[in-house]
Amino acid sequence: MGRVLAMQERVVTQAEREAYLADLERRRARAAAVPAHFWVFEHATEYGRFVEFTEAASEEAIAAAHEVAQTPGLWREVQGG
Repeated sequence: MGRVLAMQERVVTQAEREAYLADLERRRARAAAVPAHFWVFEHATEYGRFVEFTEAASEEAIAAAHEVAQTPGLWREVQGG
């Protein structure tokens, strides 16, 4: 079975940035408990613009890694050939 990936972009203000960054550890722990992988990247030149990736074995795992009603669009792994 292929993997599933969710991607979501977030833009936070300078006033919100510290709280957003502080909450990432809780969100990583929630994903790890599923189990799922959770990564966040900040844009190199646009301070406060983030992209979040959650990757797991199933759509159900992705949903469990996110807050209720906040699961972003899903991407399914495909095999080249």
